[in-house]
Amino acid sequence: MGKSIKGEASEVGSGSKGKSDERRGIVHADVSGATSKPRNKRVLANERTKRRIIRALLRLMNEKHFSDITVSDIVARAGVARASYYRNFSSKEDVIASAGAIIIDDFRQKTVGENRSVLEYESILRMFRYFRAYRAALLTLHRAGFTALYLSMFSEFIEDVAGDMPYDDIRRYCLPFYSGAAFSVFVAWLEEGMKESPEEMAGLFHRMVEGAVAAI
Repeated sequence: MGKSIKGEASEVGSGSKGKSDERRGIVHADVSGATSKPRNKRVLANERTKRRIIRALLRLMNEKHFSDITVSDIVARAGVARASYYRNFSSKEDVIASAGAIIIDDFRQKTVGENRSVLEYESILRMFRYFRAYRAALLTLHRAGFTALYLSMFSEFIEDVAGDMPYDDIRRYCLPFYSGAAFSVFVAWLEEGMKESPEEMAGLFHRMVEGAVAAI
């Protein structure tokens, strides 16, 4: 209780690169999506406000139960007006959904232009590095009971990356298997304190996937 996201993250795992990634965290991701178009000052200011609100809620979630957090708590911690909160979000759950979307969008931007199968080792390694970079925020969401929400977002992302598959092809069920298995392994890794490196986890999961694919 009372710990910041950064402080909590330092207890989850170790490694200098991991700590650097954690300090970057969710609140420094580009909430604009995969675009480089110039934006006016008002839009940029509003995006900063949204990030401050998200950061405030995540930090408060490390201090008290989600249901006990009020809008007044959030705006006070974020240092924004109540009107700014309601201009951007309809509820606390909406803030959580936006936090998950930022994490997914940041990962999506890192994979733009790649023509690589999600089954390849390099793709899996990138995924586990991404999980580790956001472990503080993801641990907060997991502890608050929002794991299923993030799994749904992650599954949709994997389906987008993998592309469409004919509805009558039984292999279409491989994608839910892949995303569900990857996320389950990640949650177990997170709960165990991420003692293993992303490279070790990627190697393990790649062997698991290869074995599953070979059995089809």
